[in-house]
Amino acid sequence: MEFVSAAYGWFDKISSTLNVRATGFILIDNKTGLCLDARGVAQKEDASKIFVASKEAIDDSGNGAIEFSRCRVLLRREPNCVVGLYTDLV
Repeated sequence: MEFVSAAYGWFDKISSTLNVRATGFILIDNKTGLCLDARGVAQKEDASKIFVASKEAIDDSGNGAIEFSRCRVLLRREPNCVVGLYTDLV
């Protein structure tokens, strides 16, 4: 599960640099769109909708953001997964 440790490394890095509190975290399989893990306000059922939205939201650098379920979700595409970090809308 090498991709999981990479995703959690990104989560730790980005959450320590945010000026807003992270309220949830979701890890989505990059091939199937299935939820691998969800914490906080993130729901396993969110995975498919976020996965579809990530196709347009993530830029060439592998980063993006969407508004979802009254939250801002920061997205990062890793080789095997999509990582979402939920924050409050500002």
